[in-house]
Amino acid sequence: MKNLLPYQEQLDRIKRLREDLERFSIATDDNFKNAVDAFTSFFIQCYHLRDWLIQSRYGARDINIFISKSIWLSLCKDMANKQKHKEINQYESQNHFIEHKTFGIVTPIVNYYDPTKKENRFGLDVEEFGTLIDVIDLTEKCIKEWERFLYIYSI
Repeated sequence: MKNLLPYQEQLDRIKRLREDLERFSIATDDNFKNAVDAFTSFFIQCYHLRDWLIQSRYGARDINIFISKSIWLSLCKDMANKQKHKEINQYESQNHFIEHKTFGIVTPIVNYYDPTKKENRFGLDVEEFGTLIDVIDLTEKCIKEWERFLYIYSI
């Protein structure tokens, strides 16, 4: 077996989590709670690829700067920390989520109708955007951003 850098295990994990999210590509009231849990897990695991990259000898400063300049990874970071810690108070959040209480869950993830796709989707409600961000699309963009980081900063 090829000797992989530590980050590869986590990158593979988030790609598997992303594939599993396809079951939530169409939003329903019945799958709302499970979707929020799955999206939350994805964002936490995706953001914490950062720690695995540091263990793989990437510079923490380079990683942090890259995340702060990436719209998608900054959303991932803020979402992961908001969901994990309830409040973001260790740093100033780049994104301000609009929380909704749906089916007893307080979350910025909402069920909405996408007229272009003609189906119900899950969206992330972020004050700075003024429109919902499709959560499935966001997960794909987060992975692409990490791949871009690895390309730019390849060891």
